[in-house]
Amino acid sequence: MIRTAVLSAAAFAISVSGNLSSPATDTAADPISEWSVAASSAAAASGMAPFRTPLTLAILHLAMYDAVVNVTRDYQPYAVKLRAAAGASAAAAATEAGYRVLLNEFPTQQAALDATYEKLLANERTSEAKRNGMKIGAEVARRLLSTRATDGRNAGIPYAIGSGPGTWMPTPPGMLPVTTAFLARVTPFTMTSVAQFRPSGPPPLTSRKWATEYNEVKALGAKDGSTRSTEQTATALFWEPPAGTVWTATIRRLAREQALDLSASARFQAAAFAAFADGLIACWDAKFHFNCWRPVTAIRQGDADRNPLTVPDKSWEPLAVTPNFPEYPSGHACATAAVTHTIESFFQQKVQIPARNIITGEERLYSRAADIVDEVIEARMLLGVHFRAADEDGAEMGRQIARQIRRHWFGRVR
Repeated sequence: MIRTAVLSAAAFAISVSGNLSSPATDTAADPISEWSVAASSAAAASGMAPFRTPLTLAILHLAMYDAVVNVTRDYQPYAVKLRAAAGASAAAAATEAGYRVLLNEFPTQQAALDATYEKLLANERTSEAKRNGMKIGAEVARRLLSTRATDGRNAGIPYAIGSGPGTWMPTPPGMLPVTTAFLARVTPFTMTSVAQFRPSGPPPLTSRKWATEYNEVKALGAKDGSTRSTEQTATALFWEPPAGTVWTATIRRLAREQALDLSASARFQAAAFAAFADGLIACWDAKFHFNCWRPVTAIRQGDADRNPLTVPDKSWEPLAVTPNFPEYPSGHACATAAVTHTIESFFQQKVQIPARNIITGEERLYSRAADIVDEVIEARMLLGVHFRAADEDGAEMGRQIARQIRRHWFGRVR
Protein backbone atom coordinates (compact mmCIF):
# COMPACT_ATOMS: atom_id res chain seq x y z
CA MET A 1 0.00 0.00 0.00
CA ILE A 2 1.58 3.31 -1.06
CA ARG A 3 0.67 6.70 0.34
CA THR A 4 1.25 9.42 -2.26
CA ALA A 5 0.19 12.62 -0.51
CA VAL A 6 2.33 15.72 -1.11
CA LEU A 7 3.86 17.92 1.60
CA SER A 8 5.38 21.40 1.35
CA ALA A 9 9.14 21.92 1.70
CA ALA A 10 10.54 21.22 5.16
CA ALA A 11 12.26 23.83 7.27
CA PHE A 12 14.75 21.28 8.60
CA ALA A 13 17.24 20.92 5.74
CA ILE A 14 19.77 18.40 7.00
CA SER A 15 21.87 17.94 3.88
CA VAL A 16 22.16 14.54 2.26
CA SER A 17 25.19 13.40 0.33
CA GLY A 18 24.69 11.18 -2.67
CA ASN A 19 21.92 10.56 -5.14
CA LEU A 20 18.66 9.61 -3.43
CA SER A 21 18.18 6.84 -5.98
CA SER A 22 21.68 5.42 -5.57
CA PRO A 23 22.11 1.72 -4.76
CA ALA A 24 22.75 0.68 -1.20
CA THR A 25 26.27 0.88 0.17
CA ASP A 26 28.14 -2.03 1.71
CA THR A 27 27.53 -1.86 5.44
CA ALA A 28 30.78 -3.75 6.04
CA ALA A 29 32.61 -0.49 5.23
CA ASP A 30 30.17 1.65 7.20
CA PRO A 31 30.89 1.69 10.94
CA ILE A 32 27.72 3.68 11.66
CA SER A 33 25.35 1.03 10.33
CA GLU A 34 27.59 -1.87 11.33
CA TRP A 35 27.72 -0.87 14.99
CA SER A 36 24.01 -0.08 15.01
CA VAL A 37 23.17 -3.63 13.96
CA ALA A 38 25.77 -5.02 16.37
CA ALA A 39 24.11 -3.07 19.20
CA SER A 40 20.74 -4.68 18.57
CA SER A 41 22.33 -8.12 18.34
CA ALA A 42 24.21 -7.57 21.59
CA ALA A 43 21.05 -6.32 23.29
CA ALA A 44 19.16 -9.45 22.24
CA ALA A 45 22.01 -11.76 23.26
CA SER A 46 22.38 -10.10 26.66
CA GLY A 47 18.66 -10.05 27.40
CA MET A 48 18.44 -6.27 27.60
CA ALA A 49 14.86 -5.08 28.03
CA PRO A 50 13.28 -3.74 24.82
CA PHE A 51 12.53 -0.32 26.34
CA ARG A 52 16.12 -0.04 27.54
CA THR A 53 17.72 -0.78 24.14
CA PRO A 54 16.70 2.54 22.44
CA LEU A 55 18.70 4.43 25.07
CA THR A 56 21.84 2.48 24.19
CA LEU A 57 21.23 3.09 20.49
CA ALA A 58 20.93 6.82 21.10
CA ILE A 59 24.17 6.94 23.10
CA LEU A 60 25.94 4.84 20.48
CA HIS A 61 24.88 6.99 17.54
CA LEU A 62 25.54 10.26 19.31
CA ALA A 63 29.06 9.10 20.18
CA MET A 64 29.77 8.03 16.61
CA TYR A 65 28.36 11.29 15.30
CA ASP A 66 30.59 13.35 17.58
CA ALA A 67 33.59 11.20 16.67
CA VAL A 68 33.01 11.74 12.96
CA VAL A 69 32.27 15.47 13.01
CA ASN A 70 35.24 16.19 15.24
CA VAL A 71 37.29 14.93 12.30
CA THR A 72 35.26 16.24 9.35
CA ARG A 73 34.25 19.50 11.07
CA ASP A 74 31.20 19.91 8.83
CA TYR A 75 28.53 19.75 11.57
CA GLN A 76 28.29 20.94 15.15
CA PRO A 77 29.19 18.25 17.70
CA TYR A 78 26.40 17.02 19.95
CA ALA A 79 28.28 17.05 23.27
CA VAL A 80 32.03 16.58 22.81
CA LYS A 81 34.24 19.04 20.95
CA LEU A 82 37.87 18.07 20.29
CA ARG A 83 40.68 19.03 17.93
CA ALA A 84 41.56 16.14 15.64
CA ALA A 85 44.97 15.82 13.99
CA ALA A 86 45.05 16.71 10.32
CA GLY A 87 44.28 13.72 8.14
CA ALA A 88 42.72 11.66 10.92
CA SER A 89 40.35 8.94 9.73
CA ALA A 90 36.70 9.71 10.46
CA ALA A 91 35.81 6.06 9.91
CA ALA A 92 38.38 4.94 12.48
CA ALA A 93 37.02 7.55 14.90
CA ALA A 94 33.48 6.19 14.48
CA THR A 95 34.72 2.61 14.78
CA GLU A 96 36.56 3.31 18.03
CA ALA A 97 33.70 5.33 19.54
CA GLY A 98 31.16 2.66 18.68
CA TYR A 99 33.30 -0.09 20.11
CA ARG A 100 33.93 1.73 23.39
CA VAL A 101 30.25 2.53 23.91
CA LEU A 102 29.05 -1.00 23.20
CA LEU A 103 31.74 -2.60 25.31
CA ASN A 104 30.56 -0.39 28.17
CA GLU A 105 26.92 -1.36 27.60
CA PHE A 106 27.50 -5.07 26.85
CA PRO A 107 30.68 -6.28 28.57
CA THR A 108 29.55 -9.91 28.31
CA GLN A 109 29.42 -9.61 24.51
CA GLN A 110 33.08 -8.67 24.09
CA ALA A 111 33.97 -11.55 21.76
CA ALA A 112 31.33 -10.58 19.20
CA LEU A 113 32.15 -6.89 19.56
CA ASP A 114 35.86 -7.59 19.09
CA ALA A 115 35.15 -9.42 15.83
CA THR A 116 33.20 -6.45 14.43
CA TYR A 117 35.84 -4.03 15.68
CA GLU A 118 38.68 -5.90 13.97
CA LYS A 119 36.73 -6.17 10.72
CA LEU A 120 36.01 -2.44 10.64
CA LEU A 121 39.58 -1.44 11.47
CA ALA A 122 40.88 -3.73 8.73
CA ASN A 123 39.35 -1.30 6.22
CA GLU A 124 41.80 1.38 7.39
CA ARG A 125 45.13 1.18 5.56
CA THR A 126 46.98 4.34 6.66
CA SER A 127 48.31 3.66 10.13
CA GLU A 128 48.78 7.27 11.25
CA ALA A 129 45.34 8.37 10.05
CA LYS A 130 43.79 5.33 11.70
CA ARG A 131 45.66 5.91 14.94
CA ASN A 132 44.65 9.57 15.10
CA GLY A 133 41.02 8.74 14.34
CA MET A 134 40.94 6.03 17.01
CA LYS A 135 42.32 8.51 19.53
CA ILE A 136 39.43 10.91 18.82
CA GLY A 137 36.84 8.14 18.95
CA ALA A 138 38.12 6.81 22.27
CA GLU A 139 38.05 10.24 23.89
CA VAL A 140 34.59 11.07 22.56
CA ALA A 141 33.22 7.78 23.91
CA ARG A 142 34.86 8.32 27.28
CA ARG A 143 33.42 11.80 27.68
CA LEU A 144 29.96 10.99 26.42
CA LEU A 145 29.67 7.89 28.58
CA SER A 146 30.79 9.98 31.54
CA THR A 147 27.95 12.47 30.96
CA ARG A 148 25.46 9.58 30.83
CA ALA A 149 26.87 7.61 33.77
CA THR A 150 24.09 8.68 36.13
CA ASP A 151 21.33 9.29 33.58
CA GLY A 152 18.95 6.76 35.15
CA ARG A 153 18.94 4.25 32.31
CA ASN A 154 20.02 1.47 34.65
CA ALA A 155 17.98 2.56 37.66
CA GLY A 156 15.23 0.55 39.27
CA ILE A 157 12.24 2.79 39.96
CA PRO A 158 9.55 1.47 42.31
CA TYR A 159 5.95 1.80 41.23
CA ALA A 160 2.98 1.76 43.57
CA ILE A 161 -0.31 0.67 42.03
CA GLY A 162 -2.98 3.32 42.47
CA SER A 163 -6.65 2.92 43.18
CA GLY A 164 -9.90 4.57 42.20
CA PRO A 165 -11.54 5.54 38.89
CA GLY A 166 -9.14 6.67 36.19
CA THR A 167 -6.04 5.12 37.78
CA TRP A 168 -3.91 2.49 36.08
CA MET A 169 -4.01 -1.05 37.36
CA PRO A 170 -2.75 -4.36 35.90
CA THR A 171 -4.76 -5.51 32.89
CA PRO A 172 -5.90 -8.89 31.59
CA PRO A 173 -4.98 -11.42 30.47
CA GLY A 174 -1.65 -11.48 32.31
CA MET A 175 -2.32 -8.84 34.99
CA LEU A 176 1.40 -8.03 34.75
CA PRO A 177 3.07 -5.41 36.94
CA VAL A 178 4.70 -2.30 35.48
CA THR A 179 8.26 -2.96 34.28
CA THR A 180 9.19 0.31 32.54
CA ALA A 181 8.84 3.00 35.21
CA PHE A 182 12.56 3.87 34.98
CA LEU A 183 12.00 5.52 31.58
CA ALA A 184 10.08 8.35 33.20
CA ARG A 185 13.24 9.56 34.96
CA VAL A 186 15.97 9.05 32.35
CA THR A 187 17.92 12.18 31.46
CA PRO A 188 16.74 13.22 27.99
CA PHE A 189 19.05 13.61 24.99
CA THR A 190 17.72 16.72 23.25
CA MET A 191 15.02 18.03 25.58
CA THR A 192 15.67 20.50 28.41
CA SER A 193 13.83 18.21 30.85
CA VAL A 194 11.71 15.08 30.82
CA ALA A 195 8.62 17.27 31.28
CA GLN A 196 9.45 19.88 28.62
CA PHE A 197 6.63 18.73 26.34
CA ARG A 198 4.33 17.19 28.96
CA PRO A 199 0.72 17.55 27.75
CA SER A 200 -2.18 18.94 29.76
CA GLY A 201 -3.69 15.54 30.47
CA PRO A 202 -6.66 13.41 29.42
CA PRO A 203 -10.23 14.71 29.45
CA PRO A 204 -11.98 14.73 32.86
CA LEU A 205 -13.96 11.57 33.52
CA THR A 206 -17.19 13.51 33.92
CA SER A 207 -16.81 15.37 30.61
CA ARG A 208 -18.65 14.75 27.34
CA LYS A 209 -15.28 14.40 25.57
CA TRP A 210 -14.33 11.54 27.86
CA ALA A 211 -17.65 9.80 27.18
CA THR A 212 -17.19 10.25 23.42
CA GLU A 213 -13.73 8.69 23.47
CA TYR A 214 -14.84 5.93 25.83
CA ASN A 215 -17.71 4.93 23.57
CA GLU A 216 -15.53 5.17 20.45
CA VAL A 217 -13.03 2.64 21.78
CA LYS A 218 -15.77 0.48 23.21
CA ALA A 219 -17.39 0.17 19.77
CA LEU A 220 -14.33 0.15 17.48
CA GLY A 221 -11.60 -1.39 19.64
CA ALA A 222 -13.43 -4.48 20.82
CA LYS A 223 -12.04 -7.93 20.06
CA ASP A 224 -15.52 -9.28 19.37
CA GLY A 225 -18.63 -7.51 18.10
CA SER A 226 -16.74 -4.45 16.90
CA THR A 227 -18.08 -2.02 14.31
CA ARG A 228 -14.63 -1.81 12.64
CA SER A 229 -14.43 -2.25 8.89
CA THR A 230 -12.12 -4.84 7.34
CA GLU A 231 -9.71 -2.09 6.31
CA GLN A 232 -9.71 -0.60 9.82
CA THR A 233 -8.87 -3.98 11.30
CA ALA A 234 -6.02 -4.45 8.83
CA THR A 235 -4.60 -1.01 9.68
CA ALA A 236 -4.91 -1.65 13.40
CA LEU A 237 -3.06 -4.96 13.19
CA PHE A 238 -0.35 -3.47 10.97
CA TRP A 239 0.55 -1.03 13.77
CA GLU A 240 0.20 -3.52 16.63
CA PRO A 241 3.96 -4.33 17.03
CA PRO A 242 5.95 -1.91 19.22
CA ALA A 243 7.33 1.22 17.58
CA GLY A 244 10.91 0.08 18.08
CA THR A 245 10.43 -2.94 15.84
CA VAL A 246 9.41 -0.60 13.02
CA TRP A 247 11.58 2.49 13.27
CA THR A 248 14.94 0.96 14.15
CA ALA A 249 14.83 -1.00 10.90
CA THR A 250 13.52 1.96 8.90
CA ILE A 251 16.26 4.31 10.10
CA ARG A 252 18.99 1.84 9.15
CA ARG A 253 17.34 1.00 5.84
CA LEU A 254 17.09 4.63 4.75
CA ALA A 255 20.71 5.31 5.71
CA ARG A 256 21.75 2.32 3.59
CA GLU A 257 19.47 2.74 0.60
CA GLN A 258 20.09 6.44 0.18
CA ALA A 259 23.86 5.84 0.00
CA LEU A 260 24.67 8.46 2.62
CA ASP A 261 28.33 9.26 3.09
CA LEU A 262 29.87 8.68 6.51
CA SER A 263 29.19 12.15 7.90
CA ALA A 264 25.60 12.28 6.64
CA SER A 265 24.89 8.75 7.87
CA ALA A 266 26.26 9.56 11.31
CA ARG A 267 24.19 12.74 11.46
CA PHE A 268 20.95 11.22 10.21
CA GLN A 269 21.05 8.21 12.49
CA ALA A 270 22.10 10.24 15.52
CA ALA A 271 19.17 12.61 15.00
CA ALA A 272 16.66 9.81 14.38
CA PHE A 273 17.71 7.59 17.29
CA ALA A 274 17.88 10.58 19.66
CA ALA A 275 14.36 11.52 18.55
CA PHE A 276 13.15 8.00 19.20
CA ALA A 277 14.73 7.82 22.66
CA ASP A 278 13.41 11.23 23.69
CA GLY A 279 9.98 10.31 22.37
CA LEU A 280 9.92 7.41 24.82
CA ILE A 281 11.37 9.41 27.72
CA ALA A 282 8.91 12.29 27.29
CA CYS A 283 5.98 9.93 26.94
CA TRP A 284 6.90 7.86 29.98
CA ASP A 285 7.28 10.98 32.08
CA ALA A 286 3.70 11.87 31.18
CA LYS A 287 2.44 8.30 31.57
CA PHE A 288 3.62 8.07 35.15
CA HIS A 289 2.63 11.64 35.94
CA PHE A 290 -1.02 11.10 34.92
CA ASN A 291 -1.09 7.32 35.66
CA CYS A 292 -4.23 6.66 33.60
CA TRP A 293 -6.22 3.47 33.28
CA ARG A 294 -6.42 1.51 30.04
CA PRO A 295 -9.62 1.06 28.01
CA VAL A 296 -10.10 -2.53 29.20
CA THR A 297 -10.17 -1.31 32.82
CA ALA A 298 -12.26 1.77 32.11
CA ILE A 299 -14.88 -0.03 30.03
CA ARG A 300 -15.31 -2.85 32.51
CA GLN A 301 -15.71 -0.23 35.27
CA GLY A 302 -17.75 2.27 33.27
CA ASP A 303 -20.10 2.85 36.18
CA ALA A 304 -17.24 4.08 38.39
CA ASP A 305 -16.42 7.29 36.49
CA ARG A 306 -19.65 9.09 37.52
CA ASN A 307 -20.42 9.85 33.89
CA PRO A 308 -23.98 8.90 32.87
CA LEU A 309 -22.87 8.56 29.23
CA THR A 310 -20.51 5.62 29.88
CA VAL A 311 -22.14 2.23 30.28
CA PRO A 312 -19.92 -0.60 31.58
CA ASP A 313 -19.32 -3.91 29.81
CA LYS A 314 -17.86 -6.34 32.34
CA SER A 315 -16.70 -8.79 29.65
CA TRP A 316 -15.22 -6.30 27.14
CA GLU A 317 -11.87 -7.27 25.57
CA PRO A 318 -9.61 -5.20 23.28
CA LEU A 319 -8.50 -6.38 19.85
CA ALA A 320 -4.85 -6.43 21.02
CA VAL A 321 -3.24 -7.40 24.30
CA THR A 322 -2.90 -4.29 26.45
CA PRO A 323 0.68 -3.19 27.30
CA ASN A 324 1.50 -3.24 31.01
CA PHE A 325 1.99 0.45 31.76
CA PRO A 326 -0.26 3.52 32.04
CA GLU A 327 -2.33 4.63 29.05
CA TYR A 328 -1.89 8.37 28.58
CA PRO A 329 -0.19 9.44 26.34
CA SER A 330 0.54 6.90 23.61
CA GLY A 331 4.19 5.89 23.43
CA HIS A 332 3.79 4.52 19.91
CA ALA A 333 2.29 7.77 18.64
CA CYS A 334 4.93 9.89 20.37
CA ALA A 335 7.91 7.85 19.14
CA THR A 336 6.45 7.50 15.64
CA ALA A 337 5.87 11.24 15.28
CA ALA A 338 9.33 12.09 16.63
CA VAL A 339 11.12 9.70 14.29
CA THR A 340 9.10 10.19 11.11
CA HIS A 341 9.12 13.99 11.27
CA THR A 342 12.88 13.86 11.85
CA ILE A 343 13.27 11.54 8.84
CA GLU A 344 11.10 13.80 6.70
CA SER A 345 13.07 16.86 7.67
CA PHE A 346 16.41 15.22 6.95
CA PHE A 347 15.49 14.11 3.46
CA GLN A 348 13.35 17.17 2.69
CA GLN A 349 10.46 14.93 1.54
CA LYS A 350 12.54 13.36 -1.24
CA VAL A 351 12.04 9.79 -0.10
CA GLN A 352 9.13 7.59 0.81
CA ILE A 353 9.24 6.36 4.38
CA PRO A 354 8.92 2.57 4.68
CA ALA A 355 7.26 0.80 7.59
CA ARG A 356 7.23 -2.96 7.98
CA ASN A 357 5.27 -5.24 10.29
CA ILE A 358 7.78 -7.76 11.64
CA ILE A 359 5.08 -10.33 12.34
CA THR A 360 3.35 -10.49 8.96
CA GLY A 361 6.08 -9.02 6.73
CA GLU A 362 3.62 -6.52 5.27
CA GLU A 363 5.24 -3.28 4.19
CA ARG A 364 3.71 0.13 3.61
CA LEU A 365 5.31 3.21 2.04
CA TYR A 366 4.41 6.79 2.90
CA SER A 367 5.18 10.13 1.27
CA ARG A 368 4.38 12.17 4.38
CA ALA A 369 5.17 11.78 8.05
CA ALA A 370 1.73 13.23 8.81
CA ASP A 371 0.05 10.31 7.03
CA ILE A 372 1.97 7.80 9.13
CA VAL A 373 1.16 9.60 12.36
CA ASP A 374 -2.54 9.90 11.50
CA GLU A 375 -2.67 6.18 10.77
CA VAL A 376 -0.98 5.30 14.06
CA ILE A 377 -3.36 7.58 15.99
CA GLU A 378 -6.30 5.73 14.52
CA ALA A 379 -4.74 2.28 14.78
CA ARG A 380 -3.87 2.37 18.46
CA MET A 381 -7.47 3.32 19.24
CA LEU A 382 -8.78 0.60 16.93
CA LEU A 383 -6.62 -1.95 18.77
CA GLY A 384 -8.48 -1.04 21.93
CA VAL A 385 -5.35 -0.10 23.89
CA HIS A 386 -5.66 3.72 23.78
CA PHE A 387 -8.23 6.47 23.86
CA ARG A 388 -7.96 9.02 21.07
CA ALA A 389 -6.67 11.83 23.30
CA ALA A 390 -3.68 9.70 24.29
CA ASP A 391 -2.79 9.12 20.64
CA GLU A 392 -3.29 12.71 19.56
CA ASP A 393 -1.42 14.22 22.49
CA GLY A 394 1.38 11.68 22.16
CA ALA A 395 1.75 12.54 18.48
CA GLU A 396 1.96 16.24 19.29
CA MET A 397 4.72 15.55 21.80
CA GLY A 398 6.65 13.69 19.11
CA ARG A 399 6.23 16.56 16.67
CA GLN A 400 7.56 19.00 19.26
CA ILE A 401 10.62 16.82 19.87
CA ALA A 402 11.34 16.62 16.12
CA ARG A 403 10.87 20.38 15.80
CA GLN A 404 13.33 21.05 18.60
CA ILE A 405 15.92 18.73 17.05
CA ARG A 406 15.45 20.47 13.71
CA ARG A 407 16.02 23.90 15.20
CA HIS A 408 18.70 23.32 17.81
CA TRP A 409 20.71 20.17 17.17
CA PHE A 410 23.13 18.72 14.60
CA GLY A 411 23.55 22.03 12.73
CA ARG A 412 26.01 22.64 9.93
CA VAL A 413 29.22 24.47 10.85
CA ARG A 414 28.96 28.01 9.51
